[in-house]
Amino acid sequence: MENPRTDLPEDILRRLSEGDEGAFRAAYDRYARIVFRTAYRYLRSTDLADDVVQEVFCMLWDKRAHFTHVRNLEHYLISITSHQVYALFRRWASETRSCRVFLDDLELQIDNTDHIIRNQQSESLIKELIDRLPAQQRLVFTLSRDKGMTHEEIARELKLSQGTVKNHMVRALQFLRQNLSPHLSFYLLILAV
Repeated sequence: MENPRTDLPEDILRRLSEGDEGAFRAAYDRYARIVFRTAYRYLRSTDLADDVVQEVFCMLWDKRAHFTHVRNLEHYLISITSHQVYALFRRWASETRSCRVFLDDLELQIDNTDHIIRNQQSESLIKELIDRLPAQQRLVFTLSRDKGMTHEEIARELKLSQGTVKNHMVRALQFLRQNLSPHLSFYLLILAV
């Protein structure tokens, strides 16, 4: 009797390398929970672990033609998962350093209560402006800023060219800058980051 946690049969790996969606589904059904548990162990977030599962299986499908060297799909997926988690940690560390440098350079002396009120008003204005963007621009902007997706990832997700995604981003940022400039010069810096 075959143990469900060992290598997938070679014919499934072969079919997967040939682009067989049924083989991909079998691999997903068999290993998605293992990938999730691996990601969750480090991230301690269901949402983040779910995102990593999606990324790992997208990479699996994208790299399916390179399976001639894979002998143990479970170990291969765990390795990809670990790399994705570490890449996420590196990105967070880089963003944290950038924010610290930015905040250290500002040297602003703001009354805390006034700052909270202005921050709430600013966030409300930004949300209102984002809601006024055309649907496609709003979607591209949200995927980029809220989900941290690259232009390439957004293009793949929305089945658009990277140039189209870039144009939507440029137009969205222009609109936001134009409408924020009379109100919030501070937030122009944030949108530029």
